[in-house]
Amino acid sequence: MIENRMEVHNLTKRYGNLIAVDQLSFKVKKGTAFGFLGPNGAGKTTTLKMLTCMIRPDSGTALLAGYDISKESMAVRRSIGYVSENQGFYNRMTAVETLNYISRLLDIPGNKRQKRIKELLGQVGLADRRDKYVGTFSRGMKQRLALAQALLAEPEVLLLDEPALGLDPMGAKEIRDLILNLKKDRNVTIFMSSHILPEVEAICDEVGIINKGKLLVQNSVENLRRTTGIGMKLKIVLAQPDMRVVAALKKMSCIQDVKVIGQKLMIYTTVKDEVRPQIIDTIVKSGGRILSFNIKEASLEEILFQVVEEGEVSK
Repeated sequence: MIENRMEVHNLTKRYGNLIAVDQLSFKVKKGTAFGFLGPNGAGKTTTLKMLTCMIRPDSGTALLAGYDISKESMAVRRSIGYVSENQGFYNRMTAVETLNYISRLLDIPGNKRQKRIKELLGQVGLADRRDKYVGTFSRGMKQRLALAQALLAEPEVLLLDEPALGLDPMGAKEIRDLILNLKKDRNVTIFMSSHILPEVEAICDEVGIINKGKLLVQNSVENLRRTTGIGMKLKIVLAQPDMRVVAALKKMSCIQDVKVIGQKLMIYTTVKDEVRPQIIDTIVKSGGRILSFNIKEASLEEILFQVVEEGEVSK
């Protein structure tokens, strides 16, 4: 049985009359990656602050690596790594000095410290900047350094707030590969909040979508494509528009919707590629002549917008 490394139970935080996080509950299995998504003001940052023991919940609690955030905050801090969106490094310290300083705060033994720092600077692509002042770093470099410091204590749970922010495509890929390797090789559990949705989809096994402090849904992206009804979008251009074709397509059980835009048909289905021959056959038998055929799976952005718009609370 796979144990959960994160368990959130009815977590709630209020600011006056505003309920920033409203009885939030979810679980994340060991060695998996969980994407925490939602629009600005949805409650993501407040949730992260509670999970990292920066602020206390008004009610409810959470277990990270088996430790209660309300009763065992020091044990939680020793078991997690955290990369915040906005870094607070000292500009007049070098990368090595920064990691040395944090290592001492974490009580990492001196005989292990230097080896660990060298290894991490290499992993995040900062080996050649080890003796440069952090104040000279770009935002992307600071993000790499933040990931290195989060990994110093070899955490069981890694919480990431916009880990690819400020990185160029190559840098984002390097960080993505590092995160995936941590999950695969070291069984680290990843909790990730980001607006860069392709990165979330590439890394995460499941996503949770939050809005107005409430969790609306938790599932894999693939399952959400099916349950939201926008799993696959087919764009078909006909020689001329024909409503007989549209009527025939709408009768097919595998099709969710058909929209007509000039000569284009936009067909939405939750079924995978095996429906293509059926759709083509239906169009041809209905008198339609196909000029082009294109398939695109629903993006995570489209799923997010639809879930937030519908506001369907996960059961």
